[in-house]
Amino acid sequence: MKRKNKSGCYLVCKEHINEIKEFLSQFFDEVKGEYNFSGWITFKTPNSDFIINLMKGKNQELTQNMTFEIYFWTKKELEKFAKEHNCRIKSFEATGSSQRYRYNYVEILGPKNICKIEASYSEDIK
Repeated sequence: MKRKNKSGCYLVCKEHINEIKEFLSQFFDEVKGEYNFSGWITFKTPNSDFIINLMKGKNQELTQNMTFEIYFWTKKELEKFAKEHNCRIKSFEATGSSQRYRYNYVEILGPKNICKIEASYSEDIK
């Protein structure tokens, strides 16, 4: 049996780690016991094996301006998400690709602009 690889990313904070933890907890599920390093918090994205490791760094460079993208299958799901997070949906027409589409999205900035969430739904334009 072939072993399935995990995918993930890490976000290094020297300060504000608890604020970032609270922010990410709104969108992702915290996983206990995945790793046992001090100052390391792991999140899992729903319905996938993708993990996010939030790390308290000392000697590592800070991670800045990281965007986590959440894709929705329907506009109704995006509208519900926007309402839950008190956001307004923005949109634009993408005309540079072979298939024109409308990109609908919501941006939610995290504490101190360390990271943000971009939730979106795209629909083809005929």
